[in-house]
Amino acid sequence: SGAGKLQQAVRSAAQPRKHGKTGGKGGEFAGELAGAGVVGRLGDLGSIEGKYDVAISTACPALDNVVVRTTAGGQAVIEFLRRRELGRARVIVLDKLGYLAARLDEEVATPEGVPRLVDLVEVPDPAVRPAFLLALGNTLVAEDLEQAVRIAYRDGKPAWRVVTLAGELIDASGTMSGGGRGARRGGMRGSA
Repeated sequence: SGAGKLQQAVRSAAQPRKHGKTGGKGGEFAGELAGAGVVGRLGDLGSIEGKYDVAISTACPALDNVVVRTTAGGQAVIEFLRRRELGRARVIVLDKLGYLAARLDEEVATPEGVPRLVDLVEVPDPAVRPAFLLALGNTLVAEDLEQAVRIAYRDGKPAWRVVTLAGELIDASGTMSGGGRGARRGGMRGSA
């Protein structure tokens, strides 16, 4: 599929090259992305404890976004997709996220002391941390749906976006999603 080829190319382009060659799946396309400053697929750029896998995979569709360093890099990725007819992708441009850096270290008082999902993500490269805040915002993690309902609303109005460990999601708009079929998993690496 086009999305699969794009993800392979992104992973290959984001890996350090050996002797000027690109290897592995997607290597045939990675050369086209070499100068784009591709950092990688957002979900590959951090890790999270296994117990939060379903929560982050559900609450963060942006885990499949392509992360690049500059606007020019974003343009190169989009042109690559157009030339290869690989469909569309969302690109996160790191040099445009400076406004979020200060918010990462803010103390956020959460109902019942539940954690923000963004604070549970381990990100080795500090330059990438704002991309996770962009994708997750102040999404909170609740143990279960009962707790999620209790903390999502204030005075009968939606106040917080909340995801449960089982993958039920209450959006800040007040919508709720979940159900009996398998929850999303594997959007991100687990912690070592």
